[in-house]
Amino acid sequence: MIGIDLGTSRSAAAVMVDGEARLVPSSESPLEGAKPFPSVVSLFKDGGCLIGSAALEQHVYNPEGTILNVKRMMGSGRTIRVFGKDYLPQFISALLLMKIKIDAAKFLGEEVTRAVITVPANFNDVQRQATRDAGSIAGLDVVRLIPEPVAAAVAYGAGKLTQSEKVLVFDMGAGTLDVSVIEADGHNFFEVLATSGPTDLGGIDMTEEIVRWLVSKMGRSAPGKQSQAQIRDLAERLKVELSGSFSAAYDEIITVGDAPVRLSGELTRPVLEGLIRRMVDRSEEVVLRVLDETGLAPSEISRVVTVGGPTRMPAIREMLTRAVQEPEAGVDPDFAVSIGAAIEGAVMGGDQHLPVLYQGLTLLNVTPLDLGEEAQERGDHKLVLMIPKNTPYPTERTNTFYVNRIMQTRVKISIWQGDFERNPGFLGNVNIGTFTMRGLRAGLPNEVEVTYGIDSDGILTVKAREIGTGTVGEIIVDKAWGNRDPAPQLECIPEDIAPFRKRYLTTMNPGGTGTAHQDPGKGVDLDWMCECLEEAKGVITEHHTAFDPSFFDTARFELFLQLDMQYAYAYIVTGGPVYPIGIHNSLKEPTRENRRMLVITLVHELLHAIHPDWGHNRINPEERRLANLACYFDTYREKEIKFLSGQMSICNNLMTASERRIRVRCGGQDDHDGPLSPYG
Repeated sequence: MIGIDLGTSRSAAAVMVDGEARLVPSSESPLEGAKPFPSVVSLFKDGGCLIGSAALEQHVYNPEGTILNVKRMMGSGRTIRVFGKDYLPQFISALLLMKIKIDAAKFLGEEVTRAVITVPANFNDVQRQATRDAGSIAGLDVVRLIPEPVAAAVAYGAGKLTQSEKVLVFDMGAGTLDVSVIEADGHNFFEVLATSGPTDLGGIDMTEEIVRWLVSKMGRSAPGKQSQAQIRDLAERLKVELSGSFSAAYDEIITVGDAPVRLSGELTRPVLEGLIRRMVDRSEEVVLRVLDETGLAPSEISRVVTVGGPTRMPAIREMLTRAVQEPEAGVDPDFAVSIGAAIEGAVMGGDQHLPVLYQGLTLLNVTPLDLGEEAQERGDHKLVLMIPKNTPYPTERTNTFYVNRIMQTRVKISIWQGDFERNPGFLGNVNIGTFTMRGLRAGLPNEVEVTYGIDSDGILTVKAREIGTGTVGEIIVDKAWGNRDPAPQLECIPEDIAPFRKRYLTTMNPGGTGTAHQDPGKGVDLDWMCECLEEAKGVITEHHTAFDPSFFDTARFELFLQLDMQYAYAYIVTGGPVYPIGIHNSLKEPTRENRRMLVITLVHELLHAIHPDWGHNRINPEERRLANLACYFDTYREKEIKFLSGQMSICNNLMTASERRIRVRCGGQDDHDGPLSPYG
């Protein structure tokens, strides 16, 4: 059972193996400090899809099809329109979870079917149910949803807190802020005393402030989608860099329309802190409010634990030191949440290898917001509190109401959530569900018993029963849809995700280990390969500036088929002016996929002919940039995965006698019967 931290900008997963928490790496790259799964999905007009690192790398070149920060839309009822098709946030989150599920199975060597997923403590019931739905769509049995601060406290405190202590967890991610006070009894019993925080405050809001500052420095208004993505990437880099240094220089070429604009200068930490001052002050207000709700003074908090990338920022740490005390050192802000979820998963799954320090782990969570029923009293509509915020759950509360009219045969049950003390009316609170109970007895002053119950995942169920007749109604609050917006049929969505799963698996392992060799004979037409060569030369000429374009005026290229048991590659022997390029036999058919693979592979070969000092046995970062600019990012990613996995060899190319005769000199005449040159 894996633990998943489904984050706004990046996600992580962990699993307990032989009593030790191990982080799940992405299939694209090893763990390098940051969360390995960017929460990014890129969709394409032809139905293609990139998820995670690959989607993040090329989002500047596909801004209309790239979806970021979907976590903020969970449970909103809104859809995301991409290339004329609408997608639910649950579906996009399911793609992210699907990738984590597949990569975890690859890492563990066995299928993954169950998961504990973390959610912000201040997620309402609709958002929690949407997260559970996303897991179901991805093929996961979500056995528990737990609040992110609780997971972080478990990862930090299990076995470490040996006496009763009150810990303040400050969890600021890219999209949300949770501040929770958790009491640990020293015996692995964790009880949340209070929690609060907005779902619209996080690192991406700070990034947007830097974006506005950078745009003001450009002296231009309304940059396009591609330039906005470039500026946002730059802003994120500057924000991260200023967590460890006083100033950060930048010098970027931003594409505005068809014109390149140079954006250069320096951003200092004082300027950044001025830009985000409002957000830091707002965060401090949340900290003080949570302390007030618990009735605790700052001196009664024994430890402050920080979680999330933005908590590395000096301004945040200084605010916490000023408001409470200096945050604890040695807490991993990126992986504490996923590790805590993995520990909870191992406890729930009865892991026999669970260390003693985790045994007996018990979590007691609280409701982040008030829950209440809409009622009418003396003609005025009001909210009747059913379950106050910071109530431990699972819990159940019941209240009795009366119908308003003698001949009334039905009644509407309307459920609201929010902070009723700060917002005593309906404004500022949210209607999270409504249902109608029918069949009431007419002509009697009917009594209706309404029960609100919250399960261990924090999901609300509301039941209503007419006293005396047994007429009942019930709703699991999993959606908040108006009359014009019917609830989506989530049971149909798993069928929609199957093509995306197939495409992703194909990208991870395209074509297996290659195709069996078939003697191509003399009739094979390689002219289309010359067209690919010309396109590859065009990619380099247009986008690669660090070479003399006259190279292509003097260089000549010969293409020939070769045999190898690997997937697909070309192999060029430098020394010109004639450059022979071997093409793997599996690419001899001029399909669209083969054409694209050959173009991007020839870009690799041509670059190494131009720059022989680069070293032929590795992929240069410049290749990735060119592939992105030329819209070959999906094919490049397929090629890169094959190269890194060892299925795409560069050397030891063997040819049969018949293959040696099949060659074409691009720009010249076919030379099927010529002698074998020394480079063979």
